[in-house]
Amino acid sequence: MTLLFVSCAGTTTPTPVTKPSAEDRYLIDPRTGFAPSTDAALTKRFDAAWHAFLSGNFPDARKRVAEVRTRYPEYLPAALVEAAIDLKEGNLSTARTIVQRVEDQKPDYTAARVYDAEIAIAEHRTRTAYDIYRALAQQPTPPPSAVERVAMLQTRVFEELFTAAQTAPEEESMRLLREALDINPGALNARLMLANKMIARKQVQEARELLDPLISSPDFDNPEVQQAFAEIEVGRGQYQEAIARYDRLARKDPRFRPRLDEIKEQWTAANMPPQYQKAIESEAIDRSDLAVLAYWKLTSVRFAQNLNAPPIAIDIEGIPGRDEIVRAIAIGLYDVDPVTRRVSALRPVNAANLERLAARLLLVRGATCARGLSIDQVLPACGVSDPTATLPPDSPVSGRVAASLLDQIEKILH
Repeated sequence: MTLLFVSCAGTTTPTPVTKPSAEDRYLIDPRTGFAPSTDAALTKRFDAAWHAFLSGNFPDARKRVAEVRTRYPEYLPAALVEAAIDLKEGNLSTARTIVQRVEDQKPDYTAARVYDAEIAIAEHRTRTAYDIYRALAQQPTPPPSAVERVAMLQTRVFEELFTAAQTAPEEESMRLLREALDINPGALNARLMLANKMIARKQVQEARELLDPLISSPDFDNPEVQQAFAEIEVGRGQYQEAIARYDRLARKDPRFRPRLDEIKEQWTAANMPPQYQKAIESEAIDRSDLAVLAYWKLTSVRFAQNLNAPPIAIDIEGIPGRDEIVRAIAIGLYDVDPVTRRVSALRPVNAANLERLAARLLLVRGATCARGLSIDQVLPACGVSDPTATLPPDSPVSGRVAASLLDQIEKILH
């Protein structure tokens, strides 16, 4: 009995298994990916050190791991226990240095890579951690936590990239959006934002390729998706297709109506002759440009009937829009100097000139609201808002400003 008692008393009690807490479970066993040891004494000492760490007894864990490292200096898992303790105690720089040294000795060491990623998470280097875990998850036998961590970090990295893209400079924003889509290709908001930036930069082919996957998806009918496709069609000069698409959108949501009207104007302009394109794009129009715009903008000028033969002007030969200038002379918008026989078609039109010529157009085309009024009374009486009213009288006038004024006159005359 005595011998039996002594024998039982000498039996070594096995180290109890300690499960890591929810917070620590991503710090996998440091021996993962390291060659198993055949040294029973080493295994016993290391088990005790790792058990102390998992129990939260960091001083005891440090003591035990120091013993292991003294006796077995080449045993890298012991170094990772030290790194784990430093990580838990907030000594991130020290932990990172230890792990980097281990990785320098054994680059493909799974546990070291995991610890590297966990330190990166603690340092808010989310993208680095994600890249490490994604590589681990693609291994034939990945650590159990890797796939879970990838899914968790994927959402976080995407949100960081997408948020940064919204305030970054244009080139940087587009790069960040591409990276975000690499991580989450199904993110509609990021895809649309990148596509719209491409459209704004006239990269319509790239934008179309980016949006092509949506054609067969439930998101295709999303109004913002339809709008993006319409803008691509505008960029390709496919105005009729864009108008049809915007028309469907405008029927459901009136917010799309102004853009629909703009595209209709662009379509009209695209089918206009070169002299109209020159006039509408000019930042400082002359009298020939205004004659061209008036001819193509105002129905009563373009289709004016029963006009007398206009006097001949000797200074309009070879000028773009010659026929439109002749029409402007015929309706009485411009006068030909009886002595020099010049109409001064290339004279710049400033803000003061435009106001008078707009009023004269209403007078010579018989606008009811202009009857019996002096030329300076016409525009207010007809309810025309002069877009140059706040500018100095000698300010140059752009083609688009003049066109907007003519659009108001067309509504009065038509």
